[in-house]
Amino acid sequence: MIIDSYGLGEKWESEMINYKTLVRFMKYIAPPPGEYERGLFAHTDKSVSTIICDDQISGLEIEVDGQWIKLSLSPFFCFVVGDPLKVSFVIPIESTKIKTPKELIDEQHPQLYKDFDFMGFFLYAFSDPAKHIDSGEQLHAFASLSPQISN
Repeated sequence: MIIDSYGLGEKWESEMINYKTLVRFMKYIAPPPGEYERGLFAHTDKSVSTIICDDQISGLEIEVDGQWIKLSLSPFFCFVVGDPLKVSFVIPIESTKIKTPKELIDEQHPQLYKDFDFMGFFLYAFSDPAKHIDSGEQLHAFASLSPQISN
C-alpha cells in the first residue's frame, strides 16, 4: 500500500521480494491503578514500522511541538513509520543500501538523506556519539545531506 500510494508500481513491488523484514512483538503490562510507570524512554522507532494496539491501557504519548499528548487508540490501532521507512520502504538484506527512490526526487522534492546501510545506522543509533542526540534526530545526524530539515 505504501508503494502504491507513491505511484511507484510493480517495479518496486518486485524489488521488495529481495528484502527481509523483522517483526517484533512486545506486550507492556499496565501498572496498578493509580500508579504511573514509563514503558520506554522517548524515542523514534529504528525498525521499519510499528503497529500499536493499546488494549484499553492508553499509555501511548506522542510529542507535538514540544508538548506530550496522550493518545487513546482503543478500539483502533496506530501505524508508526520508523526511521528507515522515512528514507526507503523495507529493511534490506545485509549490505544493501537504503536509498530514496530516484522517481521521488526532483527539483521540488530534493533528496534529503544520503544512501546508507541500515545496519550502519542501527549500530550508530546505539553508539557513544549518538547517546547524546535525541532519538528523533539520530537519522538526521547519521544520513542527512543538509544541516537542517524543515518539517
